[in-house]
Amino acid sequence: MNPDLIPVIISAALCLWWAFAAVSLLLSALPGTKRNRLVDRWDAASRTASLGFLVPLCLVVVTWTVVPVALWYLLTALSAAAVAFVVLRLPGLPPSGQDRAVSTRRASAIGNTALAVAVIAALVLFLP
Repeated sequence: MNPDLIPVIISAALCLWWAFAAVSLLLSALPGTKRNRLVDRWDAASRTASLGFLVPLCLVVVTWTVVPVALWYLLTALSAAAVAFVVLRLPGLPPSGQDRAVSTRRASAIGNTALAVAVIAALVLFLP
């Protein structure tokens, strides 16, 4: 394997992960979708925090000299649209779901939010 391809493969994988997370959040936040939709506010917080974790991770890890910068703009706009749809839909969501997975979603939302905050704080503190 050519060593010059490693940054390209890692960058492509991270950009695909970011695109998948943004599109899945956008599709789950649309009001007409029934499949894989947002269950409650904890679910919305968990998915939004997961997307919030990927944005700074891709900012640092992806080699933007290899990947077109237009992809950064496209993914950022897609993420902003997804978060906007979640924010608009948030008042209509129940505070807590009615199924047995409520505690799991709550723990996931708290963990994802803590991870996203830790990554952003580390980037702010340690990058010039």
